[in-house]
Amino acid sequence: KQIASYPWFEKKKAWQKEIELMLKNGFKLEVESLISKDISYVTEEYVPQRLEEGDFLD
Repeated sequence: KQIASYPWFEKKKAWQKEIELMLKNGFKLEVESLISKDISYVTEEYVPQRLEEGDFLD
């Protein structure tokens, strides 16, 4: 949410849309839950699975 307060961000309509989608879809909660995992889990399991399933933001 803090990024929305930056003056340069007002001109970045595509970025605004992506940030809104991330917040709406609970992206922050997902990232926070991954912090407790080992980095190898994120790189070897989580990301490949998300890509395979097509489960990511447009």
